Amino acid sequence: MIKGNSILIIAVVFLVYGSMSCTYHTNPGDLPNVMPPPEAGYVGTTRCKGCHDGIYNTYKNSGHPYILSKVTGGAAPEYPSTTVDFLPPSFSKGWNDVSYVIGGFAWKYNLIDKQGFIYTGDDAQYNFATNSTVPYHSEMAPGTKTFSCGQCHTTGWESAEDGAVPQDGLVGMGGSFFAAGVQCEACHGMGGVHASTRSPADIVIDTDASACGQCHARNEGLSISASDGFILNYSQYDELLAAKHKDLSCVSCHNPHASVKHGIAEGIASSCTECHPNMKNPTHNGADCVTCHMPNASRSASTSPNKYVADVKTHIFKINPAANGQMFNEDGKVANGAKGVTLSYACYQCHKDKDNIGGNNSKKLLQQLSKKATNYHK
Repeated sequence: MIKGNSILIIAVVFLVYGSMSCTYHTNPGDLPNVMPPPEAGYVGTTRCKGCHDGIYNTYKNSGHPYILSKVTGGAAPEYPSTTVDFLPPSFSKGWNDVSYVIGGFAWKYNLIDKQGFIYTGDDAQYNFATNSTVPYHSEMAPGTKTFSCGQCHTTGWESAEDGAVPQDGLVGMGGSFFAAGVQCEACHGMGGVHASTRSPADIVIDTDASACGQCHARNEGLSISASDGFILNYSQYDELLAAKHKDLSCVSCHNPHASVKHGIAEGIASSCTECHPNMKNPTHNGADCVTCHMPNASRSASTSPNKYVADVKTHIFKINPAANGQMFNEDGKVANGAKGVTLSYACYQCHKDKDNIGGNNSKKLLQQLSKKATNYHK
């Protein structure tokens, strides 16, 4: 038998749950409200910073975010370690005549005018090493070179050929993008879902060298492009595949979020001796692994102290010890990466050649250098 108090409790429970039921089921057959699934899309680097502050602060001192910078308020963009202050005389309104700056973190920079065209001419590229300008496509009249570099200089690039409206309505822009520069989502993919779920499964983490090779390569056939006696810049992936380190990933040696410029040590994740602990390395005038195996045989800015030294380290690594080694093919447009860096580039950083061209150390003939270099580590 149910007593009076029990009946009262049952009635109260019924009323409470009944009212709750009415709150969620206003109409017969309605289901309770549920959160919609997170939407795919770009969220921006600031959103990434919220959870990855340490990585963000390292990344902001690297070159990737500054490979393209927007000019706002008529003032030059700011960079961690350089000052961009030169403008050609034809930019009579100063920085108000500039929409974007290409580069500027190291080596050099170029300008994009207010119509979206890359500025061309005899004074179009500024090189930091010499604090001077050099020509850039001077054969093209200013206002004619379309900016089509967005695949590697922006985040979320869509080309005009694929139907994109030119960025900012600038007719010289060959496409549109979510953000200038290589931001987090350029490598990790759209972060909208990951920002909501915070699951590693919802973000791209690709450590294969080919991911870097999307921008650090020049030719579809992966041959190493060269010109005027040096390898062309952004050929690192082509170089890596050419010789014995082709099975390595870029992140085997590099911290992808850090720079190796401006004295930043964080950019190197591991040293040569971590993989080659037993390699015999006789003392040789203070030279280390990098000095000989990664000489400055690649060029970014158009300045070189002599014909053996440019401003970017090669990633071929292998050295060709032959006295008659040829660095390039017959027309000089492709480097012989599989055979290795020739002794002229490795040794004449420090020694002088027969014509007294090279470094500050003694003159050495290639035959002498070959004898020293052959079986050097044995």
